[in-house]
Amino acid sequence: MVILYFFGPDGSGKSTLTKELAKQFHKQGYKTKLSWMRGSHTFTSLTAKILTKLDFFKGLENPYYNIRIPKNLRRFWQLLEFSSALPVIIGRFLIPSLMGYWVLADRYTLDLAVWICLTTRDQGFFEKLEAKVLIMLAEKTEAKFYVKADVEVLKSRTEKLYFPQEQLRLYDKLAQRVKACTIDTTNQSVNEVLQEVIKTLKTMN
Repeated sequence: MVILYFFGPDGSGKSTLTKELAKQFHKQGYKTKLSWMRGSHTFTSLTAKILTKLDFFKGLENPYYNIRIPKNLRRFWQLLEFSSALPVIIGRFLIPSLMGYWVLADRYTLDLAVWICLTTRDQGFFEKLEAKVLIMLAEKTEAKFYVKADVEVLKSRTEKLYFPQEQLRLYDKLAQRVKACTIDTTNQSVNEVLQEVIKTLKTMN
């Protein structure tokens, strides 16, 4: 089972990096698959779209749907987010890796944990059971790369950056927890970052 995991905030360069790395692996004859996941999935996504029509749930905690989850519903929503993502985790990441593909994960379980923590405004989420499962899955990957950049650089690269300082703080915390290799793309070209990743992977073999 080989999953190479790249995580971090939007605009850090994860997608560009994984695409370039996939090209390199393809040239070397490896069976590769680019896999990506977002925040809310399947039933949770549909539910969020419905909630946008209700004034009670309108807010900015979830910037993609412009909803807020009331405090008394946070635990339910966290479980809903987690259970809705399980088929995606299994179908896009675990099964392809078991079939012999080198899966390049552009966003995976730690990104989901950060998303749930931010959108439910629960600072203690990382210690809950489902968060521990998400962290454990990340720890089981072959290699973990935390891709980051300065806040101003992130803002210049994407329009979808939400809660930037808090998001980086949470990512920093998880990166330390899973002992990820940190790559700062602030002042590096795509090729420089790619070579850094390849060099790191070689040292792991």
